[in-house]
Amino acid sequence: MDVIGNKEMINILRKTLNLMDNRLMNHGERVGYIFYKMLSCENKYSEDELRIYTLVGLLHDIGAFREDDIKDMIQLEANKNFEHSIYGYLFLKYLSPLSDFAEIVLYHHTDYFNIKQNLTPLKELGNYLKLADRVDVILSYYDEKDIIRLLNEKSEIKYSKKAIQLFIKANSTYNVIEHTKDRSYTGELNRILEGIKMTAGEKDKYLNMLAYSIDFRSEHTVMHTITTVSLADEIGRLMGLPKEDQINLHYGALLHDIGKISTPLNILESPGRLTGEEMAVMRRHVKDTYEILNGYIKEEIVEIAARHHEKLDGSGYFRKLKGEQLTLPQRILGVADIVSALYGVRSYKKAYDKETIIRIIKTEADGGKVCRETVDCLVSNYDEIIKNVEQNSRNSLEMYNELKINFNGYYNTFENWE
Repeated sequence: MDVIGNKEMINILRKTLNLMDNRLMNHGERVGYIFYKMLSCENKYSEDELRIYTLVGLLHDIGAFREDDIKDMIQLEANKNFEHSIYGYLFLKYLSPLSDFAEIVLYHHTDYFNIKQNLTPLKELGNYLKLADRVDVILSYYDEKDIIRLLNEKSEIKYSKKAIQLFIKANSTYNVIEHTKDRSYTGELNRILEGIKMTAGEKDKYLNMLAYSIDFRSEHTVMHTITTVSLADEIGRLMGLPKEDQINLHYGALLHDIGKISTPLNILESPGRLTGEEMAVMRRHVKDTYEILNGYIKEEIVEIAARHHEKLDGSGYFRKLKGEQLTLPQRILGVADIVSALYGVRSYKKAYDKETIIRIIKTEADGGKVCRETVDCLVSNYDEIIKNVEQNSRNSLEMYNELKINFNGYYNTFENWE
């Protein structure tokens, strides 16, 4: 079932990235545009290929989620910030339809000097992307003539001579600097991105990439979305939800925490009780989830995702809805989210055992906070549900472990170059 259109999928990607950090607002879009114009000057790519490369440029910082990474990225002289390049590469390689192009992102903070002896087409494109990225940062500090001078000073060191020449040609031909500064590039960028054709399976991969890349920010949250989706799927099936409701519940569960892209990692990984201010920041992720998804995916899916912290007694957030306002799929996700959090390891706790989980969730039902019918289904079928959840999660856990191994390998290589 195709739950989202091509244009809407692109817009969700854009909105998610723009919520990552205010300092990166629209940075990926500008870099994607500059990258597109540089490649257009090579006159060797089809329009479809250029669209894909533009999307790679848009997503180039998807691995940036640590405060130090972002702070360094926006400085004029970027220092040791290759970690997010590796994470971004791994997310695109293992979680997206852009696997064949992921290596471009891997090398977008690597100096040309370190790769020119073993240059491949994708490494070369990575260097083009590095230049596009730095130009967008430099634009905040210098005017056009100084930008060209600064690039030429780093020729064959940070950037290839070819990359610099391509940018100069692109700027001369298309007024790249002017359009980037005054944001007049946006209309053209919209047309480029909206022309990307995606299959239902590719869009499903992008949605999974967004959901899992948020969880993969921390070992404490790595299995949360995967477990929540599986729990919701199992409970929905056992409760006899109609097929369409099961599909809506699946995607609502998949996307329920997408708003956490803007939640600082120090709050997500806090080892103790959050302060009132920190809790307010944490709770904001539900509203951010709604704002990312609203208008771009089915309303039923949006509302399932955005209501997973509402309570039947009206004590939840962010709208403080009550029982009669919450549909059964929304109630199921509320229970699945709690059980997933109890079942998993967190920075502030170990995983709870079966008896503790059942006691806590039954107490929630007894207090009129979560759906009694859903809890009864969970408790009656707990062993079967957890068995299936563990089976369904095994592949994802193996993939995450493979990502960690690959990250360490690339990190050691890049650190030696530094």
